[in-house]
Amino acid sequence: MGGSNVVNQPATYGTQGTAASGNIPGARNGGASWTDASGNFWLFGGYFHNWTTGQISYLNDLWKYSEGEWTWMGGSSADDQSGTYGTLGMAGSSNTPGARHYGVTWTDASGNLWLFSGNGFDSTGTQGYINDLWKYEP
Repeated sequence: MGGSNVVNQPATYGTQGTAASGNIPGARNGGASWTDASGNFWLFGGYFHNWTTGQISYLNDLWKYSEGEWTWMGGSSADDQSGTYGTLGMAGSSNTPGARHYGVTWTDASGNLWLFSGNGFDSTGTQGYINDLWKYEP
């Protein structure tokens, strides 16, 4: 369906919120995923081996795959980002989960995407196991 036949490929982000044939998430492991009520595939975060630094790097980018194209929907194009938590229980456009891998995901009856936990970065930039719960309304 798409992607590269060569390992360790970087992402092509394009313009956030705009689908384009050239957009594609980079190679990663342990990303969180959902399928929404419209059949769109969603992908969040994960980790990759940064061959430039020799380190493992974590992602917090959010992607949607629909009608054969990827759209970068949120999060950062930079790695190892801290979470921006805002006010507990209140939606906010600047609220963003920190970079992580292996979170648990599900969708509810209203079509919201839910993310819990994983290994990644908290609000202070500390890396470790997280027990935060996030809700995203597509």
